[in-house]
Amino acid sequence: MSESKLNAKVIDAGWLRQNVSCRAACPVHTNAQGYIEAIAQGDFDSAYKLARMPNPFVNICARICGHPCEAACRRGVHDQALSIRALKRSAADFSSGGMRSGGAIPRLEKQNKKIAVVGGGPSGITAAHDLTLLGYDVTLFEGSEHLGGMLYMGVPEYRLPRNVLQTEIESLLSVGVEVHTKTRIGDKIKFADLRREFSAIYLAVGAQKGRNIPIKGVEADGVVNGIDFLLNVNLGYKVPVGRRVVVIGGGNVAVDVARTAAREAGIIVPEDDRSHDPAIDVARSAIRAGAAEVHMVCLESYDEMPAHEDEIVETLKEGVILHDSRGPRRVVTVEGKCVGLETVQCVSVFDENGRFSPKFAEGTESVLDCDTILLAVGQQPDLSFLGDVKLDLTPGGFVKAIPTTMATNVPGLYVGGDLAFGARTAIEGIADGRRAARAMHKFLSGSDVPVENLPKPRLTPIPMHKMPTGYDHIPRQEVPTIPVDRRSGITEVEVGFTREQAMLEASR
Repeated sequence: MSESKLNAKVIDAGWLRQNVSCRAACPVHTNAQGYIEAIAQGDFDSAYKLARMPNPFVNICARICGHPCEAACRRGVHDQALSIRALKRSAADFSSGGMRSGGAIPRLEKQNKKIAVVGGGPSGITAAHDLTLLGYDVTLFEGSEHLGGMLYMGVPEYRLPRNVLQTEIESLLSVGVEVHTKTRIGDKIKFADLRREFSAIYLAVGAQKGRNIPIKGVEADGVVNGIDFLLNVNLGYKVPVGRRVVVIGGGNVAVDVARTAAREAGIIVPEDDRSHDPAIDVARSAIRAGAAEVHMVCLESYDEMPAHEDEIVETLKEGVILHDSRGPRRVVTVEGKCVGLETVQCVSVFDENGRFSPKFAEGTESVLDCDTILLAVGQQPDLSFLGDVKLDLTPGGFVKAIPTTMATNVPGLYVGGDLAFGARTAIEGIADGRRAARAMHKFLSGSDVPVENLPKPRLTPIPMHKMPTGYDHIPRQEVPTIPVDRRSGITEVEVGFTREQAMLEASR
């Protein structure tokens, strides 16, 4: 008789984290299943506490998170994923304690060492907050007048109210961070000065330079960088655009630009029209700035677009016209002024190895008349402030960093957010800041950050447990929004679930 071998698997906390797919997909590993279960039971206080423990920007992410958790949600295999981001907002909206910031970082004794954080966006603020709690004297330098980075400069107020953003930031920095706004490194303060004064530096300056595209006529009058457009609109400046605007790009930035313009024009189209992440933000804002007609041109097909599906749907509701699977060929000009964009059909965006290598169908050229072209085809960092410091860069011009520590090739110098990986979501930048803070503490003190002594997980059989009757037939609840014909100015579009809607969605 042959001897059989059995492989035993220890069910520990690590196993549970990996096998709860929504939690594993979250960059900061939020206990989504925990706060959703609490909401289903009507315990919004516990839900909010669970949601904010790993995420210092919980109230922000409740509104604008890219929600990778939802793509990993197991309920999505059955019908549709749980509305995890919107439920996080419900936890905040109905918590009895009001808005509070989170973070499972212990407060340690003074380390008597100084750390500089350059960049006041979500990644920089997270690192500054955590490092202060770990006992360091942290000074945060921000080049603009406002903290928040692209949360303030790039995300329109109709998606993220400024009072929510300001309250969150003030709470995080109240732990004792010294802040200097309107202090651009490289001007009065040189980067070499920071290296002499501080024991370590975290760079989170973002990638706020928009990329250009190598087509004829792109330097013409009327061709505007979409990032610059967003920055100016969100700072309150009037940015004149023509009556016919074309946004080039298929991402979330383009979406926000288009929607901002559409409000002022009051454009409404049937909801079944399908038109496109930086690109969609640009197009939205263009409409709200007063354009009568806003078009989006993107290489990707609708299903390939990098913009979030729900953002695309809202953009199309507000009247943006999509031209997907079209590539820009040249800017049509008259006396140096753009009057149109020639496009060509894009038959594929990526090659067989998944690399960006668009192919076009010659003979399918057509011209889209326009007064203004807004470019939203990607972003890049400006590293001119570094002086003689030579950081290793990626082929795309971003700073190379060890993903687990955010350390660079220069000892004591760490990077995170868009500067390291290019434009991505706020929650990913937050995760970078949190990882960098722990790594900087290890670098300067030689010790790891103490881990809270939590009880070991136990599996407890519950013989009488059962799911609510009919839970598998409850459809995904749509997040309530303001009707399209009432969307104007800076009023927040998404109003969130009612308490009852949140409990019903959580019970799924």
